[in-house]
Amino acid sequence: MDRLVNTDTQPQKTAASSDFRFWLDKRGGWTKRVRRIRLSGACASKTGEPITNIRAHIRDRVFNGSLNIPRPDLLEASGLSVAIAPVGFTIDARVPFGKSDLIIEVAGANDCWARVFSHKIRGPLIAGAADRRHWRDVQLNEAKGRYVWAVDVPHKWEVPVGPAHLSGWCVDTIGRPIEGVRARVGKRIFPATFGVPRADLVQRYPLLRATARAVFGIALRVPRRPCRLSLELKQDDGRWREFLRRQIIPTALGPTRREQPCGIDFQAGAQKRSRFEFWFDRPADWSKRRRYLHISGWCFAGEGAEVKAIRARIGRQTFAGSYGVVRPDVAARLHGLPGAFGSGFFVDITVLGGTPKLVLEAKSEKGKWEEFYARRLKGPLFAPRYDDVQEQVGNYSSWIRAYDAIYRSDRRQIRAHIKRLKLRPLISVLLPVFNTKVEWLERAIESVRNQLYPNWELCIVDDGSTAAHIWPFIAGVLRNDARIKAQRLTSTMHIAGASNAALELAGGDFIALLDHDDELASTALYFAAVELNRDPELKLIYSDEDKLDPHGRRCDPHFKTDWNPDLFFGQNFISHLSIISTKLVRQIGGFRVGYEGAQDYDLALRCIERIPSTEIHHIPRVLYHWRCSSDSTASFVDNKPYAHDAALRAVSEHFSRAGLKDVTVSPHRRIYRRVNYPQPPAQPLVSLIIPTRDQAGFLRRCLDSIFATTSYRSFEVIVVDNGSHEPETMDYLSDLQSAHQARVLRVNAPFNYSQLNNLAVSESRGDLLALLNNDLEIISADWLSEMISHAVRPEIGAVGARLRYPDGRIQHGGVILGMKGIGAHAHAGVLDEDGYFSRPHLVQNFSAVTAACLVTRKEIYLQVGGLDETHLTVAFNDVDFCLRIQQLGLRILWTPFAELRHYESTSRGPEDTLVKQQRFAAEVQYMADHWGEKLRNDPFYNPNLALDKQLFSLAFPPRLEKPWAVVSSRT
Repeated sequence: MDRLVNTDTQPQKTAASSDFRFWLDKRGGWTKRVRRIRLSGACASKTGEPITNIRAHIRDRVFNGSLNIPRPDLLEASGLSVAIAPVGFTIDARVPFGKSDLIIEVAGANDCWARVFSHKIRGPLIAGAADRRHWRDVQLNEAKGRYVWAVDVPHKWEVPVGPAHLSGWCVDTIGRPIEGVRARVGKRIFPATFGVPRADLVQRYPLLRATARAVFGIALRVPRRPCRLSLELKQDDGRWREFLRRQIIPTALGPTRREQPCGIDFQAGAQKRSRFEFWFDRPADWSKRRRYLHISGWCFAGEGAEVKAIRARIGRQTFAGSYGVVRPDVAARLHGLPGAFGSGFFVDITVLGGTPKLVLEAKSEKGKWEEFYARRLKGPLFAPRYDDVQEQVGNYSSWIRAYDAIYRSDRRQIRAHIKRLKLRPLISVLLPVFNTKVEWLERAIESVRNQLYPNWELCIVDDGSTAAHIWPFIAGVLRNDARIKAQRLTSTMHIAGASNAALELAGGDFIALLDHDDELASTALYFAAVELNRDPELKLIYSDEDKLDPHGRRCDPHFKTDWNPDLFFGQNFISHLSIISTKLVRQIGGFRVGYEGAQDYDLALRCIERIPSTEIHHIPRVLYHWRCSSDSTASFVDNKPYAHDAALRAVSEHFSRAGLKDVTVSPHRRIYRRVNYPQPPAQPLVSLIIPTRDQAGFLRRCLDSIFATTSYRSFEVIVVDNGSHEPETMDYLSDLQSAHQARVLRVNAPFNYSQLNNLAVSESRGDLLALLNNDLEIISADWLSEMISHAVRPEIGAVGARLRYPDGRIQHGGVILGMKGIGAHAHAGVLDEDGYFSRPHLVQNFSAVTAACLVTRKEIYLQVGGLDETHLTVAFNDVDFCLRIQQLGLRILWTPFAELRHYESTSRGPEDTLVKQQRFAAEVQYMADHWGEKLRNDPFYNPNLALDKQLFSLAFPPRLEKPWAVVSSRT
């Protein structure tokens, strides 16, 4: 990063006061006549006392400098301590005509100025245009090295004539706060609305406190002629600095205006006037034929209730949208009207063949869906089964080309890295074969031979194939590579028996499992070797995987979680690629006959019984390609029902071996499993804690559903009243106490969610605690029984539930860290569809769950100190609470079998005031400071998946390093 210091030559030591060490960087052209001059260098006190100010005198003018640049190079060269505060400085000065004395002075904490440098300089009679342009370019280049920014709108810099809006963000990488932003179009200046919170920037730049308030929005007017647009910022020194300059050529009708509808266009052709204003940023061209379409823009209710949700309809199919994207540009354009600030939206749709009708609808909090836009689309008549954007995660083909391709330079660096590895274990690849197509078997074998890691052996076992071509082909392969072993069984022993025969041939330290029609990535064994060098104690390694369609194209990637034991009991996500210690596999007796179709699942279950979780590792790389053939479960999950039965038995026996004989396992969603844990013998008392303020209708509905629906009856209700004053609420609370249905704690203090719950816990009598919002409604009668069955497990610290919106869509399915800076709810918007590999419907571990419905043991709550009522009074206290529980070595669990309806923060309301937004920004900053590394690396969310857009979509780029590139850069 450019430190604004001229480093073309070595620093020049000059005459100075005897109390200081002073350096001035040589500047080319001291003898040139220039109107503006930049001085840079360093100054340090010999006694080690800090220097607080620096300035320059030229005749009667004083120019203050900035003294905030680290210069450890000069401190070391002078023998001073590098721990001294930043000693580098810059001074911008204006040189008058003729000869003048340049004097530089510094001051310490006592504000006494001392001269450290003087020099004769000459200024020009007139500052020419070239000199002015040069100075502006110097400042702009320095800004590029110091500031980081992005302009979100306008898209592709298509700026309409007349009123326009511009929005984005800007951060000073040195850490100094930015106080304002403005735009300059020609000679006109347009001030910006600045200082809006942007939580994702905190996650990106966690060490810079100013990032929490870095967003700007500008309403400006663009002339008809081409002009120059400049963006400038102001900091605490009061100076405006240009950080972006570009030439713009206005479009007469705005960005593709004839293609781009807005609210006014739609209302003109409507029979009755709509109450909505809107604009589409994307798509720019609606006329193209697309199967998959991303629509984004903003929608604002000009009158009536504010918009709370957006959706799209094509025929009978409905596509849920995301609403509430921050749009400071719209807020500036609409003068801060309520709802304008969070009016952004996006929705992804699938376009049917022909010319289907698209309808976009908006909805207020309690209103009906209202149509605000409709048009005919053009969909392709035919589309390949797996094209560039059909994948659930997004454009997988583009992602492969950008981040998963291995080029010649990569191969060279990988081979060099392998030579430097201290451990190069032998890995035996087990390949059972039965009546395989020759072309598929050949590709499977070649994928092993093409491994960049050379220390492997391939153990092939022909399981009595009846096809005449199998063994002659294998015999031919044997002659070509000494690392290949093979055996031919006289009779068919099926997959488990054949795998055991291959295991007997294995002489490696680890085995890798490969099916006869699948393929390994060329880096598969290399990545395994790298991880074993990082941690030689690892015993079980697994990777991400994808599929090969009938045309051999990669599709349907499965980007997995790190070790997630509760999810593993419901879904075998280890599967491919599995690499396991050979010694461990032989100790447990290898593969078990009778578990065909789930033999690898059964093997993994028996392995995890023998090793701690620290010896299980996930490689977040696609290292295995699973072929979709007509008879494989990769294509149709119902092809092998016996495999699902075997998996069910394998999990049941796992719990029997663990001594948990009361645990039962049942099928779930055809191919998965639900593990049912028993209730405690003596039903423990559960304290249901519900903070509230007014809103008697919501509280009444919540409690009525609890009393009428909940099958678990051993509970007490503690209502924490935080300053209610409405007569209806006061009467209802009095009735609850009179009927002995609930205890009411009165807390007349400013809203502090953490404090309210902590006070209630101190008054609770239960061994278990259930933190509940007052805007919940029970759906499943056994919600509390389900959560308690997990909460009493000694390895579980807290349990969360599946919360649904009133329309049935999932509102909370666990918390993913890092999304929106701190965290976001997983699987939001899913109704009953599978979602990402059915995870919305399976019990699993997360880093955190929401305290809107959370069950934990009271002893754990007290051990971690409860919710943080000092730093996290409203937001993120549940995330912080769960992370502190994990520090005790306990797991956080989320279950979809405890279902409640959530009306979401009805008592507290939105973050719609400056005080609330400032409080929210402070809480974001605290989380970033306290949990920064964990927020960036959620073990239960794959780094190949996005944090800056929709969850469980592809990350562009992934949050991964190439180990060979890191090693090369260090060497």
